[in-house]
Amino acid sequence: MLKPFFVIVSVATLLTINSFALGKDSEKNTSANLSQFYSGKFGFYSPSNGLNNGLLIGVDGITEFNKYNFFLSGDIDLYQKKTFDIFEEPKPNISDQLMLLLPLHINFGYQLAQIPDADTRIYAGIGAGYYLYFYSVTYQKSSGGLFPSLTSSSDQKNGGNFFFSIFGRILIGKIFVEPRYYFATHSEGNVDGNKFLVNPTGFAITLGFQY
Repeated sequence: MLKPFFVIVSVATLLTINSFALGKDSEKNTSANLSQFYSGKFGFYSPSNGLNNGLLIGVDGITEFNKYNFFLSGDIDLYQKKTFDIFEEPKPNISDQLMLLLPLHINFGYQLAQIPDADTRIYAGIGAGYYLYFYSVTYQKSSGGLFPSLTSSSDQKNGGNFFFSIFGRILIGKIFVEPRYYFATHSEGNVDGNKFLVNPTGFAITLGFQY
C-alpha cells in the first residue's frame, strides 16, 4: 500500500514543483511542442457520506504537450470543515471538531476542441491519487457511576486512501472553469470506540487562473 502512495505523491510533487519553477520563466522554457504553467483555483465541493458542502482550494503544475493536444498535471487540493457528521450510531457527544482533507493527484487531460477567435480550449481528462485526512475532535465523555458527570476529552486521527477522478476544463485565455468528480475509497477509524467513516467521493467545480 505504501509504495503506490509514495509513487503518486512523488510524481505529483515533482510535476507541480517543476511547473512552478519553469512557469516563472515561461519564455525561456516554452517550445513549440512543450509548455509549462501553474495555476491556483478555488470553488465549491460537495462530498458524500457526512462531509458537508464547503470550499475547495488548490494549486497545480501543468506540462502541456502542444503537438499531441494533451497535458499532464500534478495537483494539491485542500478542503477544511468544522460542521459534518461522519460517525455511525452510537455517536459521541461532540463539542468541537475539524477536518482537513488533502487530495494529492496526477492528471491527464486531452484537448477536445479549440476556438482560436475566442482564445478558448476545452479539455476532458482523468486523474488518480491518494487523499490524506487529518481529524481532531473534542467530545464529552460520561464518567459513569451513580452520579455520572461529563468530562471533556480530545483525540486526533489521520489516514487516507486512493481515489480517481474524471474532469473537464474550459480554458478562456488564462481563466478556467473545472468541474471534477472524485471516486474515492473510504477510510475507517474510531474515537473512544465510536466508529467513523471518511469518504470524499463527490463533485467539485472550481474557478482558476493559469499562469
